[in-house]
Amino acid sequence: MNPPDTKMNAKAEASNAWSAIILAGVVVLVAIFMVEFGLQTLVWVGAHHWASANPSLLAVPERLDTTPPAAGSELAPSAKSAKPALAKAYNFQFTAPWTGASKAVPGSGFTQFRFASGQVIIFFDPDSQVDTLREMKSANSPAYQRLTDESAGAPIDSNYALYQAVYAASPAETSPFMRSASSVRLDELLLLKLEFGVDAPGNLHSFDFGKNRGLEFGDPANGKPAALRLFDDSDKQYRLIFTLAAGSSGTITQDDINAVARSFAPTPLLER
Repeated sequence: MNPPDTKMNAKAEASNAWSAIILAGVVVLVAIFMVEFGLQTLVWVGAHHWASANPSLLAVPERLDTTPPAAGSELAPSAKSAKPALAKAYNFQFTAPWTGASKAVPGSGFTQFRFASGQVIIFFDPDSQVDTLREMKSANSPAYQRLTDESAGAPIDSNYALYQAVYAASPAETSPFMRSASSVRLDELLLLKLEFGVDAPGNLHSFDFGKNRGLEFGDPANGKPAALRLFDDSDKQYRLIFTLAAGSSGTITQDDINAVARSFAPTPLLER
């Protein structure tokens, strides 16, 4: 018969052996997880941390209804109404939907169009707008390489596509179990979203008028300023801000902004 202490020692040794085996198994599983999903997990944790400090990261564009007002509706132009103003600056023009007198006030790097009914449009000098994708491509930066990695998705080959992808990115898309290349690309898009910022507080929308398309920031429906990042068919970027003069009782509707975005075009050569 084995002494009692010998049996207890044998059981303890067996228990320790099993504990060591389980611990080794856990270590192996953790190691495998970190190799396979460690990067994605870091991106997932980081993205949600950024979102807690910057809630705007969670906003993604909603598509605006760009259908012109139906003929005969209150919003449709009337043949009997006064002709809308044609605003011109920097060899570009657009039709302002408000009638009456207007005044162009040049500034440093922008022109303000002030309308008698209180609306103000600030049009930034197009030459001051950075060709973001071209700069990234010229430098062949790591960010550009990550965005053009075909294993992570379709390459981003235009400024319009870049801004659309950046503002459509959301921490909600991250996951510890997504593909590593897709995770790296999403991480880069979220970093750019933080860097680009928000042009006007409020809603975020996308629009497409064929030759003119882009993003709208702000809340014009509630009397708040709105801002456009507009890209034409040559992928050049333009920026406009819509606001009201202090003390004005005027309004700026979504259809007003649509009218400007739809009509935005280069001034004909003969009129320059």
